[in-house]
Amino acid sequence: MIEIEFSIYLASKKEWVHLRKNIRFPAVPRVGESIKFNNSVVGDYFAWTVKQVTYRENGVIEVMTDLLDNINCRMYSFEEHDEFLEYYHSYLDEGWISPRGVKVNTQYLNRKKEA
Repeated sequence: MIEIEFSIYLASKKEWVHLRKNIRFPAVPRVGESIKFNNSVVGDYFAWTVKQVTYRENGVIEVMTDLLDNINCRMYSFEEHDEFLEYYHSYLDEGWISPRGVKVNTQYLNRKKEA
């Protein structure tokens, strides 16, 4: 088993969050592959697509996923902000950490202004 530092991203139209967790996996996922993470509250219905794999000199392997459910690069995962908060808190309950906290989703807001 290999310990991997995973990064996942959730977003509503108003806010986004980066979550991290070290998880032991039998192999390092490749870019383009999908991963499902355990979540006792909201389930494991969504697959996270691996966007980047980084091998650090100190031996740490980092896997970054794409923004959850980023249909047509819309820059958010959830239509309803309450659903975003539900998922955010459920991942915190599963041991994920939010190193930078919740931030304003400027990427979505800027795209909306441009349209």
